[in-house]
Amino acid sequence: MTFLVPSCERVTSLLTAYEEGALGPLDWLGLKLHLAICPPCQTFLASFERTPALLRRAWGEETSAPCEQALAGAMAALREGRVPRGPQHHPEPEAWSALEPGGDPLHALLLRVHLGHCESCREARGGDLAISLAERPLEALRPHLPPDTQWRWVRHGLGGARVAVLQEDATGASLNLACLPGGRATPFHNHRGVERALVLCGAMQDGPAHLRAGDWIEHRPGHLHGPTADPGGECWALIALERPVQFMGWRAVVEWFASRAPMSTPR
Repeated sequence: MTFLVPSCERVTSLLTAYEEGALGPLDWLGLKLHLAICPPCQTFLASFERTPALLRRAWGEETSAPCEQALAGAMAALREGRVPRGPQHHPEPEAWSALEPGGDPLHALLLRVHLGHCESCREARGGDLAISLAERPLEALRPHLPPDTQWRWVRHGLGGARVAVLQEDATGASLNLACLPGGRATPFHNHRGVERALVLCGAMQDGPAHLRAGDWIEHRPGHLHGPTADPGGECWALIALERPVQFMGWRAVVEWFASRAPMSTPR
């Protein structure tokens, strides 16, 4: 294939973003040109688009939005050559090294909050460093965060999501406090570094994982997703990023402008 017309392998890797409407103009044009001259990829795309309807027919009833998102996440993982790991509600074994002397302080804070929620992890790891956020999680967390006068609030997309950058270093690593209104999704985005997130209150669907207060999830570089908050209330999460996320297609332009709109600090 040429520079403008991608290979079959490249086309299959773009299909998830294509279905999300998140392709940039050059990738969209290249995919369309490829499909016009490649019957096998036309067949692959047709099968890809039919799968949700076939599964709904097999189940015999209308599926919920979380089921649809879980299916999309699993299919994306399979197309990328990854085995879907399913829900991850506890930190991976290697993550706990952040609590050791000299460990990453951003990840250590998430681990301490998780310990405050999770009895099984306290039994396995000890609870001396646990931070309990029992009744008013956001207020209880404030003493462990930089002063809110230093927070930099930005909007993410047009769905009402907002993020406070609490701490950031020269490498791009950051600690973030995110709020997603009930029933709304974050813009579809890619990770250029490891993301570790901990739900503080509310709940959200992130691919195959349904996460509630105290639940932990980790995403590796290259992971594409757009979590959705459960209806009925805001979902707040504490997020440690190795590098800033990368929004996809036209959303990247919207995100660039939205992130520069001034915001007052929510109380």
